[in-house]
Amino acid sequence: MKKLFVLVGLLVCLVLAISGVSYAADMPKVSATFCNMLAPDHPQSAAAKILANEVAKETNGNFTIGLQFNGALGSDAETVEATIMGTMNMTGPSAATLATVDPNWYILDVPYVFLSKEQARRALDGDLGKYLSDSLEKSHGLICLGIGESGMRNLSNNKKGIKAVSDLSGMKIRVLENKYHIATFKALGANPTAMAFAEVYTALQTHQIDGQDNPITITCTNKFYEVQKFYTLTQHMFCANTVCVNAKWFHSLPASYQKILRDAVKHMIAEQRKLVDKSELANIKEMQSHGCEINELTPAQKTQFVNATKKVRDAFVTEYGKKGQTMLDLAAKYKK
Repeated sequence: MKKLFVLVGLLVCLVLAISGVSYAADMPKVSATFCNMLAPDHPQSAAAKILANEVAKETNGNFTIGLQFNGALGSDAETVEATIMGTMNMTGPSAATLATVDPNWYILDVPYVFLSKEQARRALDGDLGKYLSDSLEKSHGLICLGIGESGMRNLSNNKKGIKAVSDLSGMKIRVLENKYHIATFKALGANPTAMAFAEVYTALQTHQIDGQDNPITITCTNKFYEVQKFYTLTQHMFCANTVCVNAKWFHSLPASYQKILRDAVKHMIAEQRKLVDKSELANIKEMQSHGCEINELTPAQKTQFVNATKKVRDAFVTEYGKKGQTMLDLAAKYKK
């Protein structure tokens, strides 16, 4: 009987050993690098550590993701192109950059498509996000695994607290070199001035421009409050960033790795949003401590801005036709 127990024990050990070999064989060594143009302390960069740690943990260290920030591997445009070509596997570009390769993504540059970041999050986690991701994969072989953010775009200036559309009349506002951003501020009566981001602080300091539009965190971390007296929560656009991978590379991964990566990105985006919410509260206090006046629009005042920019949303539908209206409808269904 004792010999029988020993024999059974040996068989169990053998089965477990074989299973372990099989499990290891199912978990090949894979490496990738996540990169972006953002600072290491930006919410997307900080949350990317969760992505790397979770993927490594769930694969026993067999799937590793390196992290590179501050444009160390190139601009958003360069890394997107490299990921499309397959010379890179992963990148974290802005949605505005994706719009230059897939125009459907311009929906995120249209004013007041979202009235709050909460609506934007629901839509981009839901049907609108799927629509955009499907479009990107079909047209360029990129899969968008998740859409994060820097927050809502708001408006700073050094002339007055903005309470009405008419307050913007004639103001020189720095904008992205983007047709919808330019059209938005023209519709609001301002004088939009396209300018590289690196030039903005000096241009504000020397009064070459009167103001700029960026989310709270970007405005604060770049110390624009030193050269801007007013910051108005216009919430006119959602400033999105993404996690994209080469589709062929992704589909070549074992199914277990694909699921692990998708789940890790989902957790990364959730953490990024928490960091954005937390940092915005701290950033507003910091801006106020430096003498920057924070103005929040009333619902009636915000409606003025929404109505004044309707022509830009109409122009988007005119340009993109039925699919343009479809995307606006997909965004609108998540209003509450």
